[in-house]
Amino acid sequence: MKFIAILSKLEEEYLMRASEAAIYVRKLRQLFLWTQGQLQGLLPHRVMVCIQFGDNDEVVSIECLDGDLRAPGFMKAMCDGEEGLAVRLALYCRANGTMPCVITADGAGPEHPLNRLQGEVVAQGLGNALVHGTERMRGGATFFALFSMPEAPMQRQVFFFDLLLPYLHLAFQRAMMTSDAWTVPPQGANPLTVRELEILSWVTKGKSNFEIGEIIHLSHLTVKNHLQNIYRKLDVHNRVQAISRCYALQLLTRQTPGGKGEGRKPPPR
Repeated sequence: MKFIAILSKLEEEYLMRASEAAIYVRKLRQLFLWTQGQLQGLLPHRVMVCIQFGDNDEVVSIECLDGDLRAPGFMKAMCDGEEGLAVRLALYCRANGTMPCVITADGAGPEHPLNRLQGEVVAQGLGNALVHGTERMRGGATFFALFSMPEAPMQRQVFFFDLLLPYLHLAFQRAMMTSDAWTVPPQGANPLTVRELEILSWVTKGKSNFEIGEIIHLSHLTVKNHLQNIYRKLDVHNRVQAISRCYALQLLTRQTPGGKGEGRKPPPR
């Protein structure tokens, strides 16, 4: 029997606001704000992975919309174009026609391929998840995975995802067409200077502006200015986003000047 949802007044308002806001999404940062804002009323989650496929089912782009600071290997484990968990999950669901798909801790049997993927989701600390995507179409398809949902998704959340999928598809496609789309630079290319990478490496270790200044012998105001330049170059707004973006672009995988210097002390005055 087909599921019939009777929306509450609050759900109607959430749906209207989410739909209206999606119309104005043109850039990736707007997409991030929309998914972390209006979309949360109907589909609460902590992490969203968006994947764009080409006409031949090749992965064109991947974006992880996450407001939390993750371990260095998280982005690669989730979003690697060939072996990332989100990519493998998308390919499985697309190949088997299992979209939308609910992922919880009590899977589909120990030997079932989806259950193995579920185990990886749980191992990454991402809890309940809900995934959905468009069918193959000219111009490419899209796939979206919502992770760390506070409760196991029910038919109601699946229904909301069905309703909002066209908005997600168009918003993500538009964001990828703009000049501020986050794409992986060519091998060896790096938008950050050596000093900016050094400062960012200390930020990943949880150091404050003052502590970084003491370590690399700069004033905390100079460190702050460097961070503002980093935010501008990466088109982000805070430390968490900058670190997440740098791991996605693989800018911090190489040895930075601060990599072994945590024990250094400023010279005697």
